[in-house]
Amino acid sequence: MRHDHLHDKDELAEAADKIKDPKVRAEAAASLGMTEEFLTHALTPANVGYLPNPEGQARSKGSCGDSLELYLRIKDGRVSDTRFMPEGCVHTIACGSALTTLIKGCSIEDAAKVDAKEIDEALGGLPRDHQHCAALAATALRSALRDYFEKTKQPWKRIYGDR
Repeated sequence: MRHDHLHDKDELAEAADKIKDPKVRAEAAASLGMTEEFLTHALTPANVGYLPNPEGQARSKGSCGDSLELYLRIKDGRVSDTRFMPEGCVHTIACGSALTTLIKGCSIEDAAKVDAKEIDEALGGLPRDHQHCAALAATALRSALRDYFEKTKQPWKRIYGDR
């Protein structure tokens, strides 16, 4: 896959236009050397933005310098809303989008089980040199849940176990 060549703004704008038409989405993804899932999350990310007064939030920074801030709204033991603010490459953006899509509506217990592998799979696979972006998103999730449990004085270890 050619994910590392997504830095040209004209190429991204052209791909964004193509992805709006479902008939050419597969062609656009193939021409850029990526999966449709990755292209969708990278060019039209879900749940980007600040969430005021979150019950849990965290900012994680990766070894590459990218960072991802995650916000969680928890209602009745479920992730009722989630948003993220990325700083970094398109892979970090796609991973944040995939993560929020995976956990929105989940119970806290199910959300806590989401890991880098599941994020990677939701994107149809990341190149080896960008798999750390999925790990960054998973770390942000664990930290945001920990923040939630600390704020509500619930023992977060019972969900995470020995992770």
